[in-house]
Amino acid sequence: MKNLIRGILNVVLIALLFSCTVSNNLYVNNPAPTGKGNIQVYAGGGTGQKPEIDSISDNGDIYSSGKISTVPILAGGGQYGINNQLDLRFAIHLPYVVGGFGLRLGAQYSLFNAGRKFNAAIGSDLGFVIAKDSLRIFGSAEPMNPEVKGAINADFFIPLSVRVTPHFNIILTPRYSFNNFWIRKNEDMEYSRSFSPSFPVLSLGLKIYNFYIEGTGIYYENTLYPNIGLVYQFNFSKNELNTVPFPE
Repeated sequence: MKNLIRGILNVVLIALLFSCTVSNNLYVNNPAPTGKGNIQVYAGGGTGQKPEIDSISDNGDIYSSGKISTVPILAGGGQYGINNQLDLRFAIHLPYVVGGFGLRLGAQYSLFNAGRKFNAAIGSDLGFVIAKDSLRIFGSAEPMNPEVKGAINADFFIPLSVRVTPHFNIILTPRYSFNNFWIRKNEDMEYSRSFSPSFPVLSLGLKIYNFYIEGTGIYYENTLYPNIGLVYQFNFSKNELNTVPFPE
């Protein structure tokens, strides 16, 4: 009975935990500066993009027509105030829950002080994603054979925000994203080929108290790819922000 239960759990976990290289398209934008020594972190879920695999031949050859598709991710990250205008951004994500690992680092310079009704910033992110070749479950390694070995990306963005009330902000962020995925030529080989989609991105975020809801549109090859995410944010303040009082 113990072996039967273990076998069933193995099948269920393998079915749920795909291994794949997925970009993190949950951006959690906020042009307001965090403040020197302050940190804001978040955790939640959203979606990302991966190369579309059209077919795999009997001998393991992998074919892709150059399209992308949207899949779920778990994500966490935040911003740390280097000074009162410059923030360090960081994010991690787990494609298909735990089928890989992604890290994104970046910087953002806010053009105005925190507390302004209108705010704007400029920034850039660099990231990478790796996929697992195997997953260890109950002491045994299960092969995953990811079709996409890994990816890197570089983004440039300009978030713009309107503070409607002290607890409700609207953030609109245009960005441009450069990406490179390494797609295996064959399931049993390490050789790969590059797939390098680049595209404009537009995100609309709503920050309501500590909740942040984000909808994003990616326009690639005459097709609009929608993405969505929801996170909860935690604030840890060490120093007072250089703010302009918001009128009640």
